[in-house]
Amino acid sequence: MSIAFSRQPSAFKLMCIIIMPAMLSMYGLVAIVTVFMVNDLGMSESDAFLINGAASAFSTIIYAIGGYLADKVIGVKRSLIIGNLGIVVTLLLLSYAASIGSIPLAMIGIAGGGVSRALANNCPSNLISKAYNKDDNRIDSAFTLYYMMINIGSCVSLIITPIIAHKYNYAAGFSIAALWNVLTIVIYLAKRNWVKEIGSPADFEKINFRTYGLLLLGLTALTLAGSWLITHYELMQVLLVIALGVAFTFFINYMRKESKAQQKKMIVSLVLLGFSVIFFILYKQMPTSLTFFAIHNTRHEFLGIPFDPVSTQALNPFWIIILSPLLAIFYEKTSANGKGASLPLKFAVGMIFCSLAFLCLSYGAYFMADAEGRVSAFWLILTHLFQGLGELLISALGISVLAQLVPNHMIGFTLGFRTLTLGISAVIAANLAVYIAVPKSAGAVDSLQTLPVYASYFLKVGIGAFVMALLMLFTAKKLDSLIQDREQEEETVAETAN
Repeated sequence: MSIAFSRQPSAFKLMCIIIMPAMLSMYGLVAIVTVFMVNDLGMSESDAFLINGAASAFSTIIYAIGGYLADKVIGVKRSLIIGNLGIVVTLLLLSYAASIGSIPLAMIGIAGGGVSRALANNCPSNLISKAYNKDDNRIDSAFTLYYMMINIGSCVSLIITPIIAHKYNYAAGFSIAALWNVLTIVIYLAKRNWVKEIGSPADFEKINFRTYGLLLLGLTALTLAGSWLITHYELMQVLLVIALGVAFTFFINYMRKESKAQQKKMIVSLVLLGFSVIFFILYKQMPTSLTFFAIHNTRHEFLGIPFDPVSTQALNPFWIIILSPLLAIFYEKTSANGKGASLPLKFAVGMIFCSLAFLCLSYGAYFMADAEGRVSAFWLILTHLFQGLGELLISALGISVLAQLVPNHMIGFTLGFRTLTLGISAVIAANLAVYIAVPKSAGAVDSLQTLPVYASYFLKVGIGAFVMALLMLFTAKKLDSLIQDREQEEETVAETAN
C-alpha cells in the first residue's frame, strides 16, 4: 500500500490527509442523526427515514450548484474552505438545537449542513481528477486508496460518535463533529501549496467582496428554504426529479458539442451512473433498515464483547479499509500486465456482492434467530463484508469513471450530476425503508414481530440486486466495446495528426 501511495502526486496526498477529518465529521452526523430524530426529537421511525431521505435529496440538488460554483465562479479551492466553514457553523447550530430539543433549529442545521457540504465535499475528488492525465494507469488505484482514507475517517467516527452521543448527549456528538471540520481547514491552509498549480480556471482569478456577499446571502436563503423542504417529502422528491432532468439535459447538450469519439465514452458514463443508482439504494439502507435491524433484532454482543448497535455502521468502512489496499495493488498489477477487468465488468461483479450481502442477512433472519427474535452480529459482519466489496467495485470507482470518461472541463458539473443520482437513490431507499419502520408507540419493540418483516424485506432487496447484476453482466461487453472504439478513434486521430 505504501508503494502505491508514494507513487501518487502531492495533490492526491493532501486530499487524502484532509478527507479523513472531514469524514470523521460527516459520518459522525450520519451515524446519529436518524436515531437522534427518533430518540431525542420524538419522531416516528418512518418520519425520521423520510426526513433523512429528503435531506439527502435536497443536498444533492445543491451539490450540482456547488459543482458549478467551484468550476465557474469561486474556484474549487475556495469552495473547499468556505464549505467547511459552513459545516462548522451548521453543526454547532445542530448541537444547540439538540441541547434545547428544537425541531425547527434541527431542520435548519441539517439543511445548512447539506448546503455547505455541496460546496466542500466534491472539491477533493475534483482536485484529484485534475492531477492526473486521462491515460494515467495510477488513477484506479489512486481513487481506491482515496476511498480507503474516506473510510478510515468514517469507520472511526461511526464507532466513537454514537458512544459519545449515548454516554453524554447528542449535542456533544454534533459539537465534536464540528471540530473535525476545523481541523480539515487548518491542515489544508497549512499545506495548500501542494495544490497551487491545479484547480479550475476560477481558482486563478480574483474574487471581489460583492461576489462573497452574494454567495453568503444565497447560502443562507438555500438553508432556510431547505429546512422547510426536507419536512415536505413529496415536494422535495418532485424537485429532485426536476433538477435531475435539468442536469441530464445540460449533460446531453454538453455531450453534443464533443467529438463523436468522446460522446461514446460519455454515453458509457451515463449508463454506469444509472447502475450506481441501484448500488446507492442498497448503500442507503445502512442508516435506516440495517441500523434499526441491529437495534431491534441483533444481539448486542459478539464473542462476549458488548457493542452499541448504532456503531455497527462502522463495519462497512472497516471492511473498506482492509480491502482497499489489496484492490489498489491488484489494479496496478493487472493494468500493467494488460489484464485488468473493464469498468463495466467491475460494476457488475460489485452488484453481485451487494446481492449476496442482503441475501445472507435474510438467511440469518429466517433461519438463525434465537427464541427472542435476535441473531448473532456475525450476520451483520458478513453483510457489511459483501457490501464493502460491492462498494469498492462500484462507488469507489464511480469518480474514477468520470475522471476517465468525461472531459476535464466537465468534471465539476458531472460530479454534481452524479450527486443528483445519489439523491434519487436516497429517496427511493427512504421510501423502501418506511415499509419496515416500527410504528411509534410508548412500549418496547417486540423483536419477534419485527424479525419476519426484516427477513422478507432483505430477501426482496437481495433478489432485486441479483437481477440487476445479471443485467449489468449482459451489458458489460457492449459498454466496454464503446470505450475501446473511442480509444481506437483517438489513436487514429493522433496518428493522422503526426
